[in-house]
Amino acid sequence: MRVLVLSIIILFNFIIQSTILSHVQVFGIIPNTALIIVVTYAYLRDDVEGAIFGFCTGLLADIFFGRIIGVSALLLMLTGFFSGKPFRDFYKENYIVPIIMIGAASIVYEFMFYVLNFLLLGRVNFFRYFAQIILPTAAYNLVLCVFIYRMIYGINRRLEAREAKKKGFMKKK
Repeated sequence: MRVLVLSIIILFNFIIQSTILSHVQVFGIIPNTALIIVVTYAYLRDDVEGAIFGFCTGLLADIFFGRIIGVSALLLMLTGFFSGKPFRDFYKENYIVPIIMIGAASIVYEFMFYVLNFLLLGRVNFFRYFAQIILPTAAYNLVLCVFIYRMIYGINRRLEAREAKKKGFMKKK
């Protein structure tokens, strides 16, 4: 059941990000909702599931929009892994830690995206890219992350309740 729900979330996010959000640009910046969802899911579950979820999300984006297949998949996989690693003992109802994580992950992701896509090709105007792309994208992601975190948290809570109920039912037999 979890795999089906996560596949629907990935597809729904892909459709929304490539259609509706491309028309809701602020200063030419589109939010990276895939990054927000990967960080949120990794924070709520764990590092391995976050890495797998990030890889699948990034691979879908790479197949349709990437110039180089695997860059987004690699970066979102690493983001999912490192976002789920150190935060197992935090309260999941707290919004402060995920907001900080999403802000930091946005900056690191966009920086690494710049390094892998532009810097290696000889385009070295980093300060312009940082001011016009990295910081506005991180700010836009921070605005949306509260709503997306709340939605993913609710979905995850329902899935965990369903899995616990199923586990309890299986033990009684």
